[in-house]
Amino acid sequence: MCGIAGAFHPDALSPAAIGAVRKMQSALIHRGPDGEGWFQSRRAVLAHRRLSIIDVDGGQQPLRGESAGVVAVVNGEVYNYVELRRELLARGARLRTQGDSEVVPWLYERDGANFVEALRGAYALALWDEDRQQLTLVRDRVGEKPLAYATGRDGTFYFASEIGALVASGMVPLDPDPIAINRYFHFRFVPEPATPLAAVRKLPAGHRLVLSPESPIPLPSAYWSVSQAAPLSRDPIELIRADLEEVGRIIVRSDVPVGVALSGGLDSSIVASLAARHAACPVKAFSVGYPGRPACDERADAAEFARHLGVEFVEVELEASEVVDGFDALVTDMAEPIADVAGSSYRAVMRAARREGIKVMFQGQGADELFWSYGWMRQALQENMTRDTRPGILDSLGTSLRARMHMPSISSPRRFAQWVVQGGGFVDALEQYERIRRGPEAPGVFWDVARPLRRIANEVARIAGPALAPQAGLEGVLASFPRRESGESWRRWLVRAILGTYLLENGISQADRYSMAAGVEARLPFVDHVLVEHAVGLNDGRPDAVTPGKTWLRAAVADHIPSWVLSRPKRGFSPPTRDWVASLVRERGPSLATGELVTMGLLSRAGVQLLARPSGPFDRGLRDQIAYQTLVLEQWFKAMQTRLQESREL
Repeated sequence: MCGIAGAFHPDALSPAAIGAVRKMQSALIHRGPDGEGWFQSRRAVLAHRRLSIIDVDGGQQPLRGESAGVVAVVNGEVYNYVELRRELLARGARLRTQGDSEVVPWLYERDGANFVEALRGAYALALWDEDRQQLTLVRDRVGEKPLAYATGRDGTFYFASEIGALVASGMVPLDPDPIAINRYFHFRFVPEPATPLAAVRKLPAGHRLVLSPESPIPLPSAYWSVSQAAPLSRDPIELIRADLEEVGRIIVRSDVPVGVALSGGLDSSIVASLAARHAACPVKAFSVGYPGRPACDERADAAEFARHLGVEFVEVELEASEVVDGFDALVTDMAEPIADVAGSSYRAVMRAARREGIKVMFQGQGADELFWSYGWMRQALQENMTRDTRPGILDSLGTSLRARMHMPSISSPRRFAQWVVQGGGFVDALEQYERIRRGPEAPGVFWDVARPLRRIANEVARIAGPALAPQAGLEGVLASFPRRESGESWRRWLVRAILGTYLLENGISQADRYSMAAGVEARLPFVDHVLVEHAVGLNDGRPDAVTPGKTWLRAAVADHIPSWVLSRPKRGFSPPTRDWVASLVRERGPSLATGELVTMGLLSRAGVQLLARPSGPFDRGLRDQIAYQTLVLEQWFKAMQTRLQESREL
């Protein structure tokens, strides 16, 4: 795991552009505290910051192939490097290191642009071909490793692992993208390829980008999509079991100590079991808890499973005061605005791991999305299938009312009061009716089941300033939903949609950013692209793939996971976020009226003053959530301003 940066100009790089890359390299030191590397040619520069994981002493970058003119820098890990090295050596390759990344330039020399087909892992890379005068950028299939780019004020093409590094170049303007900001308030993150900055784009997952003097315009092209997964008729339990064992074997490869984030739930328990059985060194398990909040604390369950595995267990405590006091550092570490209040917990675990000498951490992201654990995914599937039947108005309304007007338990007074104020579920029913009645050309039902997008759009319109107001509407949000491909089933479409948005921008991104900020590499076995392809290829037309969630996964791991974990009901990651948000809004809300977002015209002064008020007793947490998103975005733009100012002082 590392940080990469670089630049390309179709004529020649200026001294100012080369200096800008030096600034980007320095800005990525947190991603690579163990060393740096540099390559410079007339038209291209490649820079590297290293976190040493494999071949600690000999794996410095940039790396070359047989020809000195093929140079690569790689962020991440090629998990199948042992097999690829063996294959290359058998063909006469003279590899110079024992590291994983050296296979990249050699495969490029052998296979050309198709070299990426051989890679299995988590990576973002840049490769310069001196003979062709060609720069190639590649991002892994699922998007575990980030890569952003921009054309600077000087006409030079710049790229880096993080947006903040591009800003630190001093060549990229900080002008916001109002369309992306509107989507941020609806998603709680900015779906790629957009970013909050108009000048910056992300290279999408599963894409490559090739630049040369003849083709200097950045035009990413896809080399992989989950929709291309071949239909499979094999025994799903046997195939998933075999996939997990294979990915467990190759993903634990490391020359440094490893750990696992363990909650005691099914997904993290599976990952912990894989690590304990396949790692070459002892494994440490980490779990976070919250003093005085036993309902949110899973340390006892996690400790019990750690004892079962025979691995060392490390408890992490997170006080509410730490969340509030550490908010600025939290936003800086996340590198881009992701308004998941639970991020403080992820960050605390990674920092604890580093204190314990751990440089590789395994996490369980991806299982919920691949194996239909979320109820809203199953509801979205049902609503899309209902749309296909083209029901009449009365049938649609009846379906919605029956589905949504369920009285909650009176044992939860707050939820019951909310249900009454919301018309006994009638508002939810009308929103479902609206989704079902969309025309056949309209976007599929997706994130609008997970979040109340219509109500969010109304709230955003109330707080929007002159720069955001023209874009503040639901239409632009729905337009960002992935389009259904010809012949694509709703099941495949939904998995593709969630992989490319919520899982990628919320789950995977947080794993990368918080781990890297602590000098730790995160590895996510469930998003191995082979496992993803097989899970998608298996589930078409099979009811047991969807309902109940994780049926196949539980059966596949039954030999290694005890029944008391398998039967434990899904709990979800549940830190006391409501209290955290209330404290942050109370402390920081009043300052928004004179902040960056108002100054840029994204939000109005009256709007942010509205957000700073305490939410009503029957509010579903919507205003607090939008207030938290606003605080995150405000602090992120402040952090970018600081980055830009610091670059000017160098």
